[in-house]
Amino acid sequence: MGQFGIGQGIKRFEDVRLVRGEGRFHADVDLPGQAHTVIVRSMHAHARIRGIDAAAALSAPGVLAVFTGADVARDGLGTMTMTLKRKRPDGSPMFASPQRGLTPDRARYVGDPIAMVIAETRAQAEDAADLVRVSAITIAIGSPT
Repeated sequence: MGQFGIGQGIKRFEDVRLVRGEGRFHADVDLPGQAHTVIVRSMHAHARIRGIDAAAALSAPGVLAVFTGADVARDGLGTMTMTLKRKRPDGSPMFASPQRGLTPDRARYVGDPIAMVIAETRAQAEDAADLVRVSAITIAIGSPT
């Protein structure tokens, strides 16, 4: 088999550390005053968001804030852009559409981020995220939007 054969084992430097239980993960970080975030994601593959009711989530214990795509748009936070410029096979630049952190009006895939809950603990953020109510109309593929 050649140097880069399909199915060939790859020597990874991190395996020994992880097998010994010495890995360090984001969930292991616990700083004084640290807040935790949970993203509320779309259950629909293609849907128009009519409204998001976050009142119950905001009044839940430990919740510091709830943000939606409308909040991001209203505050003029803009979009994320690709920092890595990709090219087409012919060498011309490839178009990369701007990405929103939270979608304000339309979910385009299952799991599209539509709201963000910030709370004092991870459990409180998860519980509050369950209280966020999203009104959406599912749009059939090929139908006018």
